[in-house]
Amino acid sequence: MNTKQRWKHSLRYIYIALCLLSAFASASGNWYLNVAPYWSEGFFGSRTLVTVGLLFVLVYFFFAKMYEAYKIGIFRLRELIFSQMLAYLVADFFLLVAMFFWFHNFSRINLCYFAGIFFLQLLFMLGITFLFNRFYAHFDEPRKIMIVYGAQGYQRLVEKMRVFTRRYRIVSIISEKEIAGSFPESLPDAEDVYLWEVTAGVKEQLIIACDRMHKDVHASMELGDILLMGNEVSHSFDTPFWRNRKIPVVWYYPIVKRAMDILLSLMALLLLSPLMLVTAAAIYVYDRGPVFYSQERLTKQGKIFRIYKFRSMRTDSERNGAQLSTVHDPRITPVGELIRKFRVDELPQLLNVLLGDMSIVGPRPERPEIAADYEKELPEFSLRLKTKAGLTGYAQVYGKYNTTPLDKLKLDLIYISQRSILFDLRIMVYTLKVIFKPESTEGIADDQTNAMR
Repeated sequence: MNTKQRWKHSLRYIYIALCLLSAFASASGNWYLNVAPYWSEGFFGSRTLVTVGLLFVLVYFFFAKMYEAYKIGIFRLRELIFSQMLAYLVADFFLLVAMFFWFHNFSRINLCYFAGIFFLQLLFMLGITFLFNRFYAHFDEPRKIMIVYGAQGYQRLVEKMRVFTRRYRIVSIISEKEIAGSFPESLPDAEDVYLWEVTAGVKEQLIIACDRMHKDVHASMELGDILLMGNEVSHSFDTPFWRNRKIPVVWYYPIVKRAMDILLSLMALLLLSPLMLVTAAAIYVYDRGPVFYSQERLTKQGKIFRIYKFRSMRTDSERNGAQLSTVHDPRITPVGELIRKFRVDELPQLLNVLLGDMSIVGPRPERPEIAADYEKELPEFSLRLKTKAGLTGYAQVYGKYNTTPLDKLKLDLIYISQRSILFDLRIMVYTLKVIFKPESTEGIADDQTNAMR
């Protein structure tokens, strides 16, 4: 590790330490201002404040890590502040709930203190994040990348990297045919090596070489790799094998998942009903057309159901048949553009969750005709139907609306292979951040009819 890397690591650790110190101080102060003055026996001791502060720090740190709020020098200032805001909002909510159970009465809690401290939290985070981002930039350099490809689709990877010039600098792009069993001369200059659909022999050669030189390797995942996730080593013989055991999900998972779906959808419908009423009124007032829109979608085992959404397009938007929305889609109304931006158009699907057609978390349901179109070139696309369709999912958290069908399938299969109650909860929590990322709702190109072509 060189001097610049040491400084970068030190700055990140100091930044995290200051964030945690701020969280501890704000939580302890909030508890003192709201609880201690009303305690029947006066101030009840520093140990309680320390305990409250530490518990708050744990909750805040968990969500800050999940929302990637500590990645200074990598993410933009706006995204870092937004991640910090979400982490504090969730932690403050837990603190508010703790106070409610303490008092059993919201009237005893001074919400002005909460609002004031939350403002101070954001003000402090804005200041130190801005400063540390600037300091980090003095020592930060883009990662030197070498790309080895075996298929022509690697251009998409190159395009994505060139968007983030502060994070990546491509030093070489070579075909696996150019290697032909020899050691790539450009490998010593690279810090990370990306392997794009290379053959097994080349992959093994480069992984071994990178391991000897302590370089990071990023290998594109094939469908077979994903289906083998979670495998174990078989020691039946003196030669080790990978064993992919087809273990069914634990017996209680479907029961708990369905209970969560019912409870969360009911709570969301109740809490979001004012927003849904305003949205419905805005859609109707704009063009006097129907408020809701329904269409056929696919769920578990290919079962067809009708999905409900707020109408975001003109009433004649599909006179030429089913088509995904494009970047500059003229069919989207001004009201529709706003509600699609913040995913408000998806809220009626809570009814689908309540009825059992969908789950809160799962692969997004595709239209039968579009799925059939994808399966002509990608027959494995139907593997997504192993589990019930979801309101949000792994592909929604880490992908976009215009993610290619193959990449969407890979992301969905990763979820299916690892699904659990904790994994579902993680996706739900992360969805809060994704909702406000505009690129996540980016449509396909204007000259495309679907995400494949």
